[in-house]
Amino acid sequence: MMKTKNNKIDRGALLSSAVTATGINKEDIARRAGYSRAGYYKHIKDPNLPYHILMAYGKVINRDFTDEFPDMPKYLFDSINAKQPTLTEALQQIENWKMKYLDLLEKYNRIIEDRLNSGK
Repeated sequence: MMKTKNNKIDRGALLSSAVTATGINKEDIARRAGYSRAGYYKHIKDPNLPYHILMAYGKVINRDFTDEFPDMPKYLFDSINAKQPTLTEALQQIENWKMKYLDLLEKYNRIIEDRLNSGK
């Protein structure tokens, strides 16, 4: 693994080796991560590549870089592994939020009516 002058891991070099290890086309990975081919090559040359960029590539290649960078916020990858609700669960959540909204709206309207009526 490549290291910088101050003995830190070269993030760009690590990204390059991780992407190469997947065997997937680099341009496709860059595009799916939200970057251009030129952007990818710029990224792999940056030894201090920002964590959010590293995370974007990590999501695409299904790689958690927090093993190599313990100071990288773990929460960045928590959303990758989060269980997605089924359609039925999502519809139930929508219904629950809708009912909560309607309940609060009714309470708000009662408060407004009370204030209007008490002001007369």
